Amino acid sequence: MSTAENRRPGGVTAVAVMLWASGALNVITGVLLLLQLGNDELVQRFGGSGPLIVFAVAIAILGAVTLIVAGGLFGGSYGARVVATAFQSLSIVAAVILSVTTPWLLWLAVISILLSVTALVLLYLPRSNTFFRS
Repeated sequence: MSTAENRRPGGVTAVAVMLWASGALNVITGVLLLLQLGNDELVQRFGGSGPLIVFAVAIAILGAVTLIVAGGLFGGSYGARVVATAFQSLSIVAAVILSVTTPWLLWLAVISILLSVTALVLLYLPRSNTFFRS
């Protein structure tokens, strides 16, 4: 039986949905980058195919874990909140790198950054803090 105090705030629900979107964008970005291994100019910008593959796979893994963590937020998992915070911070850094190295994916990086920043703000609003402490 849930009380008003234990009910999931709308902001937490919104964060979980945004994390799903952000995670999906990261998976898509990783796949798009892997499909560009034949793009010599892009490979050069990353310093070779090895760094490009590592970056693309890391972005895709970050996205996949973010998708999983989003589910934990619905249940009020404090661990999911901590992991979500860390991964959204990493997602912002990766999106900035992506925007500099791959200008044609700038739109994807900007959307990812906006989603991540919004998610971080919503995760730490007072009602969210109460929900994760209970």
